[in-house]
Amino acid sequence: MNRLRELRQSKGITQDELGRMLGVQKAAVSKYENERIGIPSGVLSRLMDIFNVSADYLLCRDKSGALPGIMRDRILETAGMGEAVMIPMVGMVHAGKPMLAEENITDYIPVASGEVSNGDYFFMEVVGDCMTGDFIAEGASVLVKRGDALRDGQIYVVRLGDEVLLRRVKRIKKSVALIPSNPAYDPLIVTEGDLEIIGRVVESRMRH
Repeated sequence: MNRLRELRQSKGITQDELGRMLGVQKAAVSKYENERIGIPSGVLSRLMDIFNVSADYLLCRDKSGALPGIMRDRILETAGMGEAVMIPMVGMVHAGKPMLAEENITDYIPVASGEVSNGDYFFMEVVGDCMTGDFIAEGASVLVKRGDALRDGQIYVVRLGDEVLLRRVKRIKKSVALIPSNPAYDPLIVTEGDLEIIGRVVESRMRH
């Protein structure tokens, strides 16, 4: 639950206008308002400035620190999962042009405990269309196993300098190929020592 639509309408701002202020498409604003996707931390910070409100107010958290409605709803969703754990959403990973990851927890998503055993896991939101050939669309959430050893042919979240990317990886002697699955994009060949493996993608899901 959030107050984004209420705040936007109170200022007489259209979704299109707010999208331009945030540097996102109108469709993204609609998804934030309808809670089809969580509000990324960078966008949340900008909304706080635009509407001069706190994050707690925007996300409908009361002063006692109760969970926002969207998080309570997701906890209730775990009823059909048996034992479940709440996995943090920690930012965004770009599946097209590189962009900085915003490594702040913006949400929690329930996952059956058996799916996240033997490791440290987190979710990241996908921005861009570079991995659509693997059915990873923009707006999807990828479940990542942190620091998993590099395996040829698997999809990873990797850091290259200050940039965080989502790519399938393949070793080529002392180099690593970062391979998109959308043919509109070209692979990147990098020196293995320049690459930090953040984690391996074990699942992709669209958020509702």
